[in-house]
Amino acid sequence: MNVDINRLFPEAARRAEILEGLKRSWASVVGVTLARNSQPYNLGVNYLDVATRNDKVAGILRNMKGTIQRKLSERYGYKPDGDFSLKVTKEVPRKRTLTPRKKITRSVKVDDEDVKKYMQGSPETLPEEINYSLSHLRAYLEKRKGR
Repeated sequence: MNVDINRLFPEAARRAEILEGLKRSWASVVGVTLARNSQPYNLGVNYLDVATRNDKVAGILRNMKGTIQRKLSERYGYKPDGDFSLKVTKEVPRKRTLTPRKKITRSVKVDDEDVKKYMQGSPETLPEEINYSLSHLRAYLEKRKGR
């Protein structure tokens, strides 16, 4: 079953397209110098997130909020639902990745006395190597369970 994201979330898909176009034309929106030191990375319903390299560029971009909003509206037809805000950050936040859980292995030491105890209760027709292996396994599992 193919899911068409554009049909399920048309506004979000439209904002993603606008953001891609904005990234390509960022220099014509804010100027070449500012574009070299900043990058838009997220376009929401009422906001635009921009990463900058330094505080001076961040301040200039904050003062250009109205210009950026006007150009978004003129070029891409982006109209916020409420008050538009420009969020300026130092760098693009990294996506959180889940680290796999570490498997904890307990070291269980099996006493030879426990193995011998289990070996004594086994059938006499059982070969000794198999008897030892099965008895060792049983002693290990019992100790592991904490019995």
